[in-house]
Amino acid sequence: MKYEYAPLSIQPGDPRRVFSIRLLHLQPSTDRDATLECRLVETQIPDYDYLCQQSTSTAHGKYEYQALSYTWGASQFPQSLHVLPAGVINITENLHSALQTLRKPDRTLVLWVDAVCIDQANIPERNSQVSNIPRTYAEAAGVLVWLGTDNDRHDGRQCLGFFTELAALIASGPDGQSDRGLWRARFQINQTVSTFLNSVQPRPIASFLARPWFRRRWIVQEVVLANDVAIHCGESSIPWNTFELALTELFENDKGGFSDEHRTTLRIMSRIRHADSGAKSQVPLDTLVEFASFACANHRDRLYALYGVIQHWFPGSLIRAQIGSIDYAQSIGDVFTNFAMLMMELNVTIPPDKTYNPTTHVLQLAAAIQQQTPREERLSSEEVCENIPSWVPDWTGTLTNTPLNHSPMDRDASSGISKRPVMILTSKHDTRLLVSTGLVYDIVTANVPLDIGPLFGAAHEAKATLNDFLASVANCFNETRFFGAADSNIYQPTGEHIIGALATALVANWEQPPLNSYFSQDPRFPSHFLDQLRSSNHLLPEILHKWPAYVELITIMMRGRGLFLTKLGYIGICATNVLAGDVVCILSDTRIPFILRQRGGRAVAVQDGSPSIPDCYQFQNEDQFKKVASMVEGEPLAHCTYQLMGDAYVHGLMNGEAAKRLGWQPGDALTILPIS
Repeated sequence: MKYEYAPLSIQPGDPRRVFSIRLLHLQPSTDRDATLECRLVETQIPDYDYLCQQSTSTAHGKYEYQALSYTWGASQFPQSLHVLPAGVINITENLHSALQTLRKPDRTLVLWVDAVCIDQANIPERNSQVSNIPRTYAEAAGVLVWLGTDNDRHDGRQCLGFFTELAALIASGPDGQSDRGLWRARFQINQTVSTFLNSVQPRPIASFLARPWFRRRWIVQEVVLANDVAIHCGESSIPWNTFELALTELFENDKGGFSDEHRTTLRIMSRIRHADSGAKSQVPLDTLVEFASFACANHRDRLYALYGVIQHWFPGSLIRAQIGSIDYAQSIGDVFTNFAMLMMELNVTIPPDKTYNPTTHVLQLAAAIQQQTPREERLSSEEVCENIPSWVPDWTGTLTNTPLNHSPMDRDASSGISKRPVMILTSKHDTRLLVSTGLVYDIVTANVPLDIGPLFGAAHEAKATLNDFLASVANCFNETRFFGAADSNIYQPTGEHIIGALATALVANWEQPPLNSYFSQDPRFPSHFLDQLRSSNHLLPEILHKWPAYVELITIMMRGRGLFLTKLGYIGICATNVLAGDVVCILSDTRIPFILRQRGGRAVAVQDGSPSIPDCYQFQNEDQFKKVASMVEGEPLAHCTYQLMGDAYVHGLMNGEAAKRLGWQPGDALTILPIS
């Protein structure tokens, strides 16, 4: 008989400051193949939001249960869990294996398991229970990670045994030794790693790291919030600290020969419980990007699964009060849009940091995260997110380029332009519009993509690729009459040689070198590069063999980007999908330029090259702004709206030069920009 869930006695909003969960009391058995039997017992735990307001000493009671972290696997439920006194819950094969293996021979094992302890068919209960999952895991005595059963080659047992040996070697090596003796320990560690990785083929570590658990999105908060974690694979198990120490060594050891996917797994697993430590200060959007490769069955969980981590790493009052709102009845588009709106409100709660702007970051990610397959191809295999505006990140996509760093306040692209927060409107067609003011400054005339693949190859391949790219740029200079009657060697906005301007633009003015890069070691090094470039008669491809650090920086900045030219004689880098006729805009209260595309029309240039936008509205005053916003809200299709194409580095336009060009009085030139 199918088990019938009784309603939990304490519902959301109960004034007693507690919430209820069911705990699975797994009955003991000495026979591994015996029928799985349990009791479901309601237990009351202090409310999450209430405890967040209390001191640390009173906010962690720790209950005598353990939470299970596992993967559901396929949506098939062929196995049975018998709930005493009478009732059966159908469960997946993987959960059945986990309970069989973890079951104790002589005592009851108390677990919290989402698939069983939550009435999955009860949406209100599901919303409430998922909202409280952070507290459920934080209050557990520990978390049991179930990676699955071992395979016929016993790869899991071999790997966990190797991790134990490696961690012990690392932990015991340096102690009691002088610095002169540490090289012996290092050689022994390297030898142990090489021996294990190369002694057995196929390598057990490859199949181990390919297990689905390592890509499950919910595991992030389950591991981060846990008090104690143990890893189980078949009959073998090790503590998380041992696991973490070994994976840290494997990630940092260059003798592994791991694939990029394996290295990503090693990096994340080795630092997942400490991602907020040290100098790093995660903002919520960083967390979502960092774990973007982690999968989930329900697209809403791309956000919901990380809410607990965000609350933990970013305990601002606004986040704590609003981010835990989970509602599976909402459409995916509404979930993503509401989250984007919340992120834009973080100006008042983010840590003091004059170089970070939440609205800028949301807009950058909205354009940088793109679907890799056409909509019609996705229709057959997964739910397609409908009605997601261009200014909202669609978290089901892939990050195609690295967002540009934000310039410091008052030295950014919008310096000199009056700061005005964006307005979010909902049209009668349920379309969400972001309405801003800003300068429509310039028109894109060409966009030349750079294939960064060959830059990773031999020096001659990198030279040839960059030379072909620059030749294409030179042809565009001629075709668009970029220099006009001016000197074709001089970049007019800054007065420097055009090749120096190109070299600087391709790396966005050296703003994102890796920490171990040459250019991050000393602020004078970029100028050294430019000095050599000038002394080489501006032959940029020819000096690449001397500057591998520059090639590395190009591959970071130009992934998913091209170099664009504008009507007013600017160059910069932007997303590859930007086209001639798109406009360079500087939005109020953002830190960098953005590229917009007018829906249903194209910008044209007037005599001085500045864009002329058909049917757009110039900003005059607040009353007129509200009137235009109301008109667009009522009938967006009848008015001038824009599509967000992405952020842009524009050489010579990143530090308030636009306002300077207008005599520091850009008010008369401001345009109302509704982005849909």
